[in-house]
Amino acid sequence: MNVVSKVPFSIIGLGTIVVDHQVWLKMLPKPDTKAEVLSDAFQVGGPVPTALTLLSGLGVRASFIGKWSRDDCGKMIDANLDRSGVGRECSIVSSTVRSGFAHVWVEAGTGRRSIAAYRGSHALEPGDLTGVEWTDFQALHLDGWSTEAAIVAAGQMKAAGGRVFLDLGSPKPHLESLVRVTDWLNCPLHLLERLYPGESLEKAGNRLIEMGVAEVTVTHGDAGAWLIGAKGVTHQPAFSIDAVDTNGAGDVFSGAMIYGIMSGWAPEQRLRFASAAAALKCCGLGNREVLPTLERIESFLSEKF
Repeated sequence: MNVVSKVPFSIIGLGTIVVDHQVWLKMLPKPDTKAEVLSDAFQVGGPVPTALTLLSGLGVRASFIGKWSRDDCGKMIDANLDRSGVGRECSIVSSTVRSGFAHVWVEAGTGRRSIAAYRGSHALEPGDLTGVEWTDFQALHLDGWSTEAAIVAAGQMKAAGGRVFLDLGSPKPHLESLVRVTDWLNCPLHLLERLYPGESLEKAGNRLIEMGVAEVTVTHGDAGAWLIGAKGVTHQPAFSIDAVDTNGAGDVFSGAMIYGIMSGWAPEQRLRFASAAAALKCCGLGNREVLPTLERIESFLSEKF
């Protein structure tokens, strides 16, 4: 199954960025208990920068809009974006804010994780977008964080003739206004159920489509992923793998879906490609060095076809 695309495009992303302190444990501890740490590592995370890093590795020109400090975490962010080939010329680095961070506990053997994140002092304001050359890019990727700035950015990207992608992980203020300026939306199943309790997956997804979204994709770990669009619902079962670390899998799924959409692929091909990329990410520790290349995804799909 040949999935290689020759369609070039450039993308800019806006969202949260954090430094994860990732800790691996034999089992996730219950409240008021202790657990021995097997190993640990620091890594840069966040839905948008992880997706952009994947896209950069696939040959896409990518740039990120965020805000962080000049502290030690900020230095790690600078270095990581540079290594990843993701531009940061539109970002704001200020000693008056605190860089975001997260504690990520990963259960060895299953890849399950628990996360506690701090993002409070580095939200972007609409005024921070002054000077962004939107016509230099064909797409914008958002996570809904800094919602007012995200809505303004989406409007600017649409005015420039580009597409807007949203990876929504939790409810955001002004959600309907945000969705109305979005072309494609991804979310986990638990969020869709929280937004529209008691409704079927298809009906809940169509509520978002009625706001103007062209397609909605929904992910749910071992249960696979769904695409809700003009032709109804398409389901992609999860690929059988030995998961080591699931942290960042949804971010990778979104990045791979963007690649498929911008390349003009059919929905089923996009869904399969994104699911494969996410599965491959889960086979290794971390969310940077283990990101799959285009050749690795293609080889994996050939094996599974």
